Amino acid sequence: MKITAIQTVDAAKMERYTIKDFRKQFPDDDACLVWLKQYLFPQGITCKVCQKITKHHKVAKRKSYSCDRCGHHVHPTAGTIYHKSSTPLTDWFYAVYLMASTRCGISAKQLERELGVTYKTAWRMFH
Repeated sequence: MKITAIQTVDAAKMERYTIKDFRKQFPDDDACLVWLKQYLFPQGITCKVCQKITKHHKVAKRKSYSCDRCGHHVHPTAGTIYHKSSTPLTDWFYAVYLMASTRCGISAKQLERELGVTYKTAWRMFH
């Protein structure tokens, strides 16, 4: 049997990601938005108006960033499952964490109980 590179990864290097780690990494919606921005724009945000990578700052009380040169707004949630959702980003991220961390998956009913949202909201998070 041939051993691949994936199989040779040392198990000690693989660390568990616990709920404590999750809460530390994503304590609020701003932390989730920063993670989403860094994930979607790893080299920086390219302003559509300026046509180059420019520095952007967070707009207070909004889920957007504004270009420091021209003021054009960029919404990291646009085009994602989080777009136009009234559910807080922390709840969305926690739902993704639960879906990914459980071996057998999680039901919408369990997600409803865990997040304190309606069944309709929990069901829509899966679809």
